[in-house]
Amino acid sequence: MTDHRTPTRAGTVYVAQRRVAIGMTLGVLAGVVWTVSMICTLASWIF
Repeated sequence: MTDHRTPTRAGTVYVAQRRVAIGMTLGVLAGVVWTVSMICTLASWIF
């Protein structure tokens, strides 16, 4: 019964999941960069 399914849908889902993973990775990297810059800014204010 599942033989009629097209493999393009699975490929599309894989591409969508990969895009989500890339977006999340970029978001985490942006958050890390922002956090480090805030720490550096606070350190410059303190010292």
